[in-house]
Amino acid sequence: MAYPHSTYTTTRALTYSYIHIPPQFPKTQYILFLHGFPSTSRDWRHQISFFTAKGYGILAPDLLGFGETSKPSELEMYRGEGMASDIVEILVSEGVGVVVGVAHDWGCFLLSRLANYHPERFSAYAYIDHGYSAPGDSLTTAAMQHINSSSESVESLFFATDNEINKKYKGALGGFRTWLTEGKTADLPAYLTSEDHKHYQHAFSVEKGGYGPGTNWYRASLRNINEEDEQKIPTSAHTLTHPTLLIASTNFITATVNFPEQMRPHVPDLKVEKVNGGHWLQLEKADEVNKILDKFVEEKRRV
Repeated sequence: MAYPHSTYTTTRALTYSYIHIPPQFPKTQYILFLHGFPSTSRDWRHQISFFTAKGYGILAPDLLGFGETSKPSELEMYRGEGMASDIVEILVSEGVGVVVGVAHDWGCFLLSRLANYHPERFSAYAYIDHGYSAPGDSLTTAAMQHINSSSESVESLFFATDNEINKKYKGALGGFRTWLTEGKTADLPAYLTSEDHKHYQHAFSVEKGGYGPGTNWYRASLRNINEEDEQKIPTSAHTLTHPTLLIASTNFITATVNFPEQMRPHVPDLKVEKVNGGHWLQLEKADEVNKILDKFVEEKRRV
């Protein structure tokens, strides 16, 4: 099901496109969904339909550099503090108060900074296949042209379910470049429909800016542009003060990183659920993820 999008232009002169569905009942909890790379708000469709049917309010933006949201080329626009402020502005503009934050992949970085800068806006946090990143914790133009010219190859690699392919071409040094240079593709997983494929090809087409704007999240991180901002975050704000859920997959990268161990020093109220699947759990194991999220969010339903 396609959901209508609203738009809002922030004080930083950036226009965000987002799905906003008001709750069916007064004082019912809102859920804020933050996607990752390479993605758009569409990747939350299974969760949006599930929680909308239960009466929850929904806000799911296309994050900066993705979908129909602005795609600035300046790395400074991708500072965590600035993007967190953008999201809060949208919440305020829609009259949304306290929310449960649910994030995947790079969305987890943004949810982390929202938790540091604006904890009063949340009642709980849920991280999917990536953990909370405490404060303090480059791709060339030629490389981006290479990636943009190989859209189907990129899509099939990022959604690959074969662990050997993931190890060789995503985990190994130089693997991604080899994958693109040789024009390799892999079968897309069964949970991606033909409509998903069309959406993906459109969202990351050269006409839409390709992958460049989205990879600015990586470039900003590699250049450590958040260092000065994050040094100003009080040490006390590094610790999450709300209930936190981590839904971890069984893919080899997640298992190697060990997010629960990394999170526990900063997250005293941490619940960990493991789901047998790959990185895109909200798509691959939607029913299981929804069941876990529902149980976690239910106690926050009335605010």
